[in-house]
Amino acid sequence: MSSSDFLEALSDVKSGRVSLTQSCADAIAAAITAGAYSPGAQLPAEAQMASNLRVSRATLRDALRQLQDRGLIVRRHGRGTFVAKRPIRKDLNRNFGITAMIRSGGYRPGTRGLQLRDEAADRELAQSLGLAPGDPVTVLERIRLANDRPVVWSSDAVPRRLLDLADAEAMSGDDASLYGLLYKLHQVTVYRGVAELSPKSATASLASLLQVRRGAPLLYIKQVDYDGSGTPVLCSVEYHVSDWISFTLERVGPGAAVEP
Repeated sequence: MSSSDFLEALSDVKSGRVSLTQSCADAIAAAITAGAYSPGAQLPAEAQMASNLRVSRATLRDALRQLQDRGLIVRRHGRGTFVAKRPIRKDLNRNFGITAMIRSGGYRPGTRGLQLRDEAADRELAQSLGLAPGDPVTVLERIRLANDRPVVWSSDAVPRRLLDLADAEAMSGDDASLYGLLYKLHQVTVYRGVAELSPKSATASLASLLQVRRGAPLLYIKQVDYDGSGTPVLCSVEYHVSDWISFTLERVGPGAAVEP
């Protein structure tokens, strides 16, 4: 971030505050939240930051200590100061799209590398979607971004009667939601999804797409979504970068029914 940007952020938050340390911390936090530094990125050296913000190094260190206590940064002895990685939490009790998941984590959703194709459903896909083998489907493959960082690669298969290639072109937008498009086109509302989760290792192709090393752990989800009548409308395969996305699930019981 440039000196002028830092000073602008500082002036925005400094008005009405009595603590220069707090103003400095808020200015750096605002820069991080705005995406000037992505999670995991290294911040400038203390001397440079103090000069940019026109504060003493002692004031800067107090501000960095506040940000560390808030979990926004990580200070590594001998290496420098880094923006903390904030995992995107996917609540498995709720069924919602990747776009909404990324936004709920405080990141800017985006899309890269959209590929569309017509395909004849193989036996496994046909069974998942309630089709006959060979029935036409539209397949969308995308890299999903959080603040321009690849975090998910997804492949979605939709029966052709619900989505053709021309309509699927609308998914090229950074904020595009397939659930939203299906509702817009056919008033299809997804009421539930059945998911299969398992750990996978990144192949050479997935490693290149998601900017991870080959063999890196990925979180795999295969899900079939159903409308209100119980008809399958979408089959998705997703590979999530494991150090960016964590899954949560509420488990009930065993309660009083457990025998000693």
